[in-house]
Amino acid sequence: MSKRDKRAVNALHALLMDRFPRAFPKDYDALRPLKTGIYADLLQRLPEADPVLLRRVLANHTRRDGYLLALLHQRGDRRYDLDGQPVDTVTDAERAAAARLLEASRQRQQAKAEQLRTHQVREEARRKQRAEEQRRREEKARRKAEHARRLQEAAARKAARGPPAVSRDPRPAPYPATPGAPPAQPRPSVAFKKKRRIIPPTGGGNPD
Repeated sequence: MSKRDKRAVNALHALLMDRFPRAFPKDYDALRPLKTGIYADLLQRLPEADPVLLRRVLANHTRRDGYLLALLHQRGDRRYDLDGQPVDTVTDAERAAAARLLEASRQRQQAKAEQLRTHQVREEARRKQRAEEQRRREEKARRKAEHARRLQEAAARKAARGPPAVSRDPRPAPYPATPGAPPAQPRPSVAFKKKRRIIPPTGGGNPD
């Protein structure tokens, strides 16, 4: 049913509540079983009403949980016409059908409630996941900004210290050369030869 049809059905239902308040009360707890064949009475009393919309209004009205409960628990088991006058009674078969419809409605409501709870649990899990991802992105951005700040501070400290000092050679500078003298030759390195120690043979007697 389209939104336009729903608005038309609701408007016709509101008209029925205004024109026939005893048959279609606005108070949900005041619903009463309607006369069998009340559709024909409505066509006669409201000839300007759309028959298709009128049938939909009656179907919606008689399948409400409050109406089904009225069929099951209405005192006197009476049905009422458009003017609120009792005209016939509710049979046992009609009560049994109302009980089945009420149970089916209850199961649909429970299934819908379970789907709603499942949907809420999933949405909560997605919300937590999105929050965790956002926290990780913010933490990553914070660490990146902190790293950049430290690099800037290190560069500022380095610039404040100025250029590094020139290192001096610890060795003494050589004497300046005499004008006209040949260039000094490098001193030869002296190699010390290890002396060989001769150990005399052991034993007595003269070797000669």
